[in-house]
Amino acid sequence: MSKSKKEFDAVAMMRTARARISAEIEGMSLEEELKWLASQELQDPFLKRLRDRAAKQADAADRPLAGR
Repeated sequence: MSKSKKEFDAVAMMRTARARISAEIEGMSLEEELKWLASQELQDPFLKRLRDRAAKQADAADRPLAGR
């Protein structure tokens, strides 16, 4: 079996992205990290909808329940 040359290395890409993000958020508090994350532009419409739904659920969880 012959080996073909990789055109794309997903592991290297992930490590590079992780290093860049880690350097950018280094020293931030949890609240600052959450604000930073929310400010990032998402290119994938599915991920944007997922983030928006998670934010709505978090907001709903923070509100007190009526009648308690």
